Amino acid sequence: MVFKNLKKRVSYFKVVKEELYLVDEVNRVLKFDKDLLLIGGFKLKFNNNKPTEKCVKMDKNAKLLAVASNNLIGVWDLKSKKFLGSFQRKDDILSISLDEEYLVSGGVSGEIKLYNLEIKKEIGTIIKHKDFVTDLEIESEINEVYGGCYDKAVVFCDLITYRKKERYLHIKPVRKIEKKETLITADQISDILKWDVVKTESKDRVDFYKEFRDFWIDDNFLVILMNSKVAIYDLEKEVILNDNFLEINEGDKIVVFGRFMLISDIKGVLYKFDLFEDEEKLLDLILKEDFKRAYELVDKNPFLKRTLAFEKLEKLVEAMIKRAKAYFETDKEKAIEILQKLLVVPHLRGQIENIIRDFENIVKFKFAIKSGNYALAYQLANQFPLLKETKYYELLEKKWQITFEKALKLIKEGKISEAKELLEPFMAVPTKLPLIEFALKKANILFLMKEKLAKRDFKGFFDLVKLHPELKDTIEYQKVLEYGKRLLEKAEELFEKEEFEKAKRALNILLDFPDYAPKAQKLLKKIEIALEFQRVLANKDYEKAYELIELYPFLKRLPSYKEFMKKIHNAFKEAEKFMSENKKADAINTLKEFQNRFTMGRIGQII
Repeated sequence: MVFKNLKKRVSYFKVVKEELYLVDEVNRVLKFDKDLLLIGGFKLKFNNNKPTEKCVKMDKNAKLLAVASNNLIGVWDLKSKKFLGSFQRKDDILSISLDEEYLVSGGVSGEIKLYNLEIKKEIGTIIKHKDFVTDLEIESEINEVYGGCYDKAVVFCDLITYRKKERYLHIKPVRKIEKKETLITADQISDILKWDVVKTESKDRVDFYKEFRDFWIDDNFLVILMNSKVAIYDLEKEVILNDNFLEINEGDKIVVFGRFMLISDIKGVLYKFDLFEDEEKLLDLILKEDFKRAYELVDKNPFLKRTLAFEKLEKLVEAMIKRAKAYFETDKEKAIEILQKLLVVPHLRGQIENIIRDFENIVKFKFAIKSGNYALAYQLANQFPLLKETKYYELLEKKWQITFEKALKLIKEGKISEAKELLEPFMAVPTKLPLIEFALKKANILFLMKEKLAKRDFKGFFDLVKLHPELKDTIEYQKVLEYGKRLLEKAEELFEKEEFEKAKRALNILLDFPDYAPKAQKLLKKIEIALEFQRVLANKDYEKAYELIELYPFLKRLPSYKEFMKKIHNAFKEAEKFMSENKKADAINTLKEFQNRFTMGRIGQII
């Protein structure tokens, strides 16, 4: 439905908390609340911007607004509506981006320029690309700029070294680049790339081969506007949720704001779509237990997953499955009757069919355990895997473990016959027999294994397992593997926090785990590099620090790297301020410790 006819083309949308900002081509700035009520607006005294270019941007907190027109950029304080100043280039500007301290611009010359907003001066040219720079994103806190270009390149720029990496992975010229939790780029035919900015590699891509207009990153949803339709992509699961969410003619810009989707067209008409409009319909289908149509509705509109109705749907399905599983023990027909309602849901069909197939045997399984027919019980559990998720299988395994431990105790006391008699019910179980025979013949190895485990002699433990594969069937072996998995996860977590000594202690233990040793060695090597990085930072050997960063990009994920970036960022900012006050000596002194072959590019432009 038509929300507003602005009569002027929309150039930019921005959402901050519960407020939506809109800027049109004549520089009208409108602000709406969560119910889309207009709560503020004003018009900038500035030349019209070009909605086809990325020439209107706000910082992430919507404190500042920048607008470019031809070769001129103006900056305003949004709260006070005060004009803060302007910057001029020799060439036409195609893209800008800013945070609360710096602004960058890209133009037809391919130059990406940097400006200090506090002193209102151009710092210099970060890079000169060989083609138009069509869109930009700046993250000055970590001193990085990302650019999309007309020659299909995505450019990764370092604000300190002015070095760049170019990746030519797009099919057509890049139209948009934006970073929230992840960096997303799109080209003219809706070839969409998701990036790992540290490795400067593509993590995933999806192609639509339709003329691209705009996209919006909304949590884990990427909403893509093309010339005739809107598609929804799941950034976390990396799958298309709906490639034809809605059809629209001449769509131009898109935004998702709470429960609303707004799309502007090239004539300045703003259309509003209530994403939760079908929540009542979903509730009605739930009440009717029409699960097929309920999930079809959600598949068509994935935003309904954010509603209370969908939460109710998921809980109801979970409860029905749980109730049906319980009924299989007393009334199989009733259980199947309950599940029949879910069989018609395509994405649940396989799960429900498996439940029916496996749980039809639960009475037989339960009786086999109760009667001591363990061979049949394990046969059923292996044939029908979902039975292993029941409390009965848990009791079966516990019975086995208790029996086996009692038998070992008898063997240790020399009571072999009694041990055999105790283990007799499990001897017909193919998966248990090898361990039983091993215990009766080589119980001393089992006792040695337990002894090594008690002493945390994991090398000796795994050496025994290598010599005697039967030991892999013991509960101790499974527990040790689980311990190793948890230990590796903990070590990786400690590494990210730079608690290296604790991480090393965990990893040194894992070196004795054959399955985890390669990963442990790799992470230990990373710790060595990270410790070297910390050492050179402590010694203020910043040239060496940058050498390490270039060699080992993973360092950019560490807190010490971010602290280093903050330190150097603040020094450069302070030096730029000194230069604006004609205090060159103070600026030189401020940057003295940071001068090296990596930083001379920007330092040379500052001083």
